[in-house]
Amino acid sequence: MNLRPVNELIQERKVLLNEAESVAHMGSWKWTVGTDELIWSEGLHKIFNKGPNEIITWSTFLENVLPEDVLLVENFLNQVRTKSHGGTVDYRITRGDEVCYLSLTAKPHETDNKNILGAVIDITERKENERKLEKLTIEQSLTIKELDENEKKYRLLFERSIDPILLASSDLLMIDMNKAFLRLFNYDSSVNKTKPVRDLFEHKVDYDYFLKTMNENNQIKDFEVSLLTNDGVSKICLVNCVFIPDQSSNFYSYQGIVRDLSLRKQAETDMLLAERLSLTGKIARTIAHEVRNPLTNLTLALDQLRSEIAATNESAAVYTGIIERNVSRIEHLMTEMLNSSRPERLNLKLTEVSELLQDTLTQASDRIQLNNITLLTTYEKDLPLILIDKEKIQIALLNIILNALEAMKPGIGVLRIDTSLKDNVITISICDNGKGVPPEDLGKLFDPFFTAKKSGMGLGLTSVKNILNSHSANIEVKSEVNKGTTFFLHFKLAV
Repeated sequence: MNLRPVNELIQERKVLLNEAESVAHMGSWKWTVGTDELIWSEGLHKIFNKGPNEIITWSTFLENVLPEDVLLVENFLNQVRTKSHGGTVDYRITRGDEVCYLSLTAKPHETDNKNILGAVIDITERKENERKLEKLTIEQSLTIKELDENEKKYRLLFERSIDPILLASSDLLMIDMNKAFLRLFNYDSSVNKTKPVRDLFEHKVDYDYFLKTMNENNQIKDFEVSLLTNDGVSKICLVNCVFIPDQSSNFYSYQGIVRDLSLRKQAETDMLLAERLSLTGKIARTIAHEVRNPLTNLTLALDQLRSEIAATNESAAVYTGIIERNVSRIEHLMTEMLNSSRPERLNLKLTEVSELLQDTLTQASDRIQLNNITLLTTYEKDLPLILIDKEKIQIALLNIILNALEAMKPGIGVLRIDTSLKDNVITISICDNGKGVPPEDLGKLFDPFFTAKKSGMGLGLTSVKNILNSHSANIEVKSEVNKGTTFFLHFKLAV
């Protein structure tokens, strides 16, 4: 029998085994129980940094084991020796200046109980990868935690911001709004991702300018514009908006901050009007002082003239009549000027709104019927009482109602009066379908001596504003030419 091919085959397999052990960073061993003979493979010699001819004993396993792992390895080897069952244990050794991790596995031979087979795998690289992975996992966890905390922090700032904030997508659809924005524009959170930003702008020309500026500069600063709430109320606002590209996620959005200028604008308007009223009052008092004395002298002179001229002198009677009527008219003008600018002295009483309106309409009923005007009223039930000077407020209401009647055509005019309660404010609205007020004149309605009537003095609405100011009430006007005008009177209730 030729043994050469068999020996070559064994040698070839040995070479393959050594290469496999080298690739796998492992080595194997065999222990003969009766003789305590221990045989290591070439791979195991490499793991323990031993020469191929060095004598191997059980103490070799413990030579370079870290002190804290020695007892672990000893107990494992004793169990293998005495209990004849296998297992696996991981431990550490020193190899030069390096700490290495090994995994030791041993079990009895399946057919020969005298032999124990074992294997050692160098798992240093795996352990290092596990440490790196654990470190990376911890770092990622900390990063995620930090991001989560930052998100919560900025979300809290977003939600608690006094200024309304809007986030919009690249196609200018509303993505998110803070509570201040929802309150200002009377939206609920369901509007998210459904409503275009375009719907906020009252005028298309303003939106076009906004879009053009954003496309050119990626931002717009201090843009004063009229915006619409969800229920169609116009508010003067200051808009700041920036375009925010997020390159990491390829997501683009707009962030806008809105400031409501309505109250400030109203305060500025009221202040200007108060200054005009004050100036009118000064002028009126000056004129009254300078003019009334001569008027008194004219009246006395006229009475004296009448006593000296014969009653049968018709020409004299005509001219004295003209003088008397014009003196009276000048006196009336002085009184009107003083009344329109003088701070009102109020007799405040709790008053029912529907009763106030009904009494006022009773005074205007003849004019309503003569002009064949249709009257529509809608009074909200169970409105709280308001603390007012009823007589003065009736004067203001009657002034507005008479203006509305004069603005409408007989037979087709419709006068509508409504009341409502919202946010602790009672609102009386007086609406007509008359000729309306041109936009350029709306801001002048309450100015002293401004009038569109040929025979008017322009003090009626000035007096109305003065009366409402004395009650700490607000008035606003909306009008469209050839469609009509609506006056809104707002009375804030005491909390």
